Amino acid sequence: MSYDVVIVGAGPAGATAAKFLAEKGVNVLLTDKRTFPRDKPCGGMLTVRTFKRFPYIPQELISASSFGGSIYSSSLKHRVVVQRDEPVAAFVVRKDFDHALVRLAQKSGAEFRDGISAIDIHRVNGKAAVTFDNGESIESQLVIGADGVWSVIAKKSGLGQHYPHISRCLFQEVPVTDEHFNEKKDFHLFLKFMGVDGFGWIAPKNGLVNIGIGEIQPSSSRRRSKRPLKEVYHEFIRALKMRNLIPPTITTESTQGGALPLRPLERTFADRILLCGDAAGQMNPLTGDGIHYAMSSGMFAANVCAMALEAGRTDAAFLSKYQTLWKQDFGVEIKLLGLVLKQVLKKDRDERYIKLLSKDPQFVDFIISKSTTLERMQDYQWTVARRFVLLYLRDLLGL
Repeated sequence: MSYDVVIVGAGPAGATAAKFLAEKGVNVLLTDKRTFPRDKPCGGMLTVRTFKRFPYIPQELISASSFGGSIYSSSLKHRVVVQRDEPVAAFVVRKDFDHALVRLAQKSGAEFRDGISAIDIHRVNGKAAVTFDNGESIESQLVIGADGVWSVIAKKSGLGQHYPHISRCLFQEVPVTDEHFNEKKDFHLFLKFMGVDGFGWIAPKNGLVNIGIGEIQPSSSRRRSKRPLKEVYHEFIRALKMRNLIPPTITTESTQGGALPLRPLERTFADRILLCGDAAGQMNPLTGDGIHYAMSSGMFAANVCAMALEAGRTDAAFLSKYQTLWKQDFGVEIKLLGLVLKQVLKKDRDERYIKLLSKDPQFVDFIISKSTTLERMQDYQWTVARRFVLLYLRDLLGL
């Protein structure tokens, strides 16, 4: 059977693309190698702006809303406290969240097939053909690769691979009693714990807590922590227990590993092909968050695919509109956050920055308030830069 669009990967990027395409009357097939519902290595944090852009997300999927939290320096001596009257983030269980997005796509008219893994893609006879591990080859006018950091579509189409620009993480999501966490479900972020060039986190949910630590450095980097990440994670859990941030009964038996792309691919389009989400490397380099970018890229990809089908143009030149759209929307933000990350990872910089920010709660509140809107970071970057320089000079002069 032939389709207008075949989407490989049914995470937030693929499911969102399928929903928008189906609503436009496009004949779309959504596929995934896993059988749904399935777990996904992720903290499960959604920013407020995600709900503003995609108001159709069912509220019942929110496991907990967070009204603030703390960001700690590597020594744990300094921290920035965030507290607001309105939620700054929401936490979801990815198994439930992703499955719900797929059901929304199906309700809009998309066909869904899970448990089939794409192993190759060819462009012949004026069409694209995706080959699956069950021996089936499915043709379409266009293919959207939303199949994660190890994307088969990206690799086989020649758009590239993320390696060595891949970070790694260890995490677990375990049942807890809600009494241990306050009603505001405060999150906790830990910069460069024990010298790891990355961060750790605690993401409380209703009846669950997600705890993890990740290295935001290439897997082949010489700057990578000399200690095994697993060893650091065990020490991380012990430190959290000592500070009564997690229940003392938590062990590391259910720890899982994951991988994240560190930067976008140079090209996220080719003849008859677009890449979205982790497959395209669209991730927040500072926090590891990718759901907002994934869903946004899926929406942009759907819009461009619909235009391409209507215009009868499935060539790379026409599909390049997609890369223009996502770069204008959040591509600059990824680049700016990457620059911030480089500064934070420099020796002892996190200590100074967290100390400075802890002295200016109004500045912190401004940054948080902006993150809950759909404003682009480039529109207020100089306001933030000037305020931070002023804060730095005042501290230097002892004012």
